[in-house]
Amino acid sequence: MTNQYNNNTIFEYNYGKKIRFIVYLLIATILIVGFSAYYYFFLSKMDNFFVNTINMVISHVASNIADTGSYLGAFYTTAIGGIFFIPVPIELTFLASLRAGIPAILLIFIYMIGLILAYTLNYKIGEIFSELSKKLITPKKFYKIKVSVNKYGVITIFLFNLLPLPAQPLSAILGVFRYNKAKFYLSFIAGTLLKFIVMAVAYFYIL
Repeated sequence: MTNQYNNNTIFEYNYGKKIRFIVYLLIATILIVGFSAYYYFFLSKMDNFFVNTINMVISHVASNIADTGSYLGAFYTTAIGGIFFIPVPIELTFLASLRAGIPAILLIFIYMIGLILAYTLNYKIGEIFSELSKKLITPKKFYKIKVSVNKYGVITIFLFNLLPLPAQPLSAILGVFRYNKAKFYLSFIAGTLLKFIVMAVAYFYIL
């Protein structure tokens, strides 16, 4: 093994541990899905303060998101839909809100605030679980991806946010590699802002 990859403070080579991590992740996923299903079919129908409060919050958020003309709904759509494990077609909801009459400048501002919050969370989640990712992938692959991110990071982030590409997962991946935050925010904001401006202009003057 070369010196490049023998730092055990960075990587774990115990494949037994890697397998256990994968098993734990699967178990956690199953538990979360199971609890969600149990809540939806059983707990949500109970009458107590805790369940009523959760149902009220869910109803509030869902009703605002369903109302494409709601300013609060526009914020919820991006703040929640911008999280990498909650896929929401941001471009389509943006056009729907424009059609519902929300002023373009205000809508862009609301969407940017929501996405900045969501992407910050994505990055932080990636950062927190970066050590886990190092245990699950090989050192050679980790460094290969990291070199690619460092080399093409700015243009990649910009294009992923400008075009209808999976920018949400990318923001979490950048957190895993602890990508430069200033470059991350500048590239993400520039790409997203340009996308919404182009979409707004196209909606009012071309479509």
